[in-house]
Amino acid sequence: MNYATEVTNLTYNAADQQFEALVILHEAGDRLGFPTSLKAPITADFETVARSLVVQAKVRRAQNVRELMSRLRPMTSKVSHAA
Repeated sequence: MNYATEVTNLTYNAADQQFEALVILHEAGDRLGFPTSLKAPITADFETVARSLVVQAKVRRAQNVRELMSRLRPMTSKVSHAA
C-alpha cells in the first residue's frame, strides 16, 4: 500500500550511535505513528536515513505490529476549550 509519510522528531542518539524518529503513515484519513531507529554514523546522508526509517515503519504496518503503533489525531481536528 502507498502511504503519505512524515519523518518527525528525527534525532541522533550519540550513546547508541543511531538515528531515532517517529514516522507517521497517513492511511485512509488516519495518522499512524511508529517509533523507528537506525544504527548509522552521524555523518550519514539524510535521504538515506529517512528512507530507511520509512521502510521500517511500513514493514511494521504490514506486519500489523500494534504494540509499536500509535493512532494520532487528524491534523485538522480542533480542540475546544470550555470557558
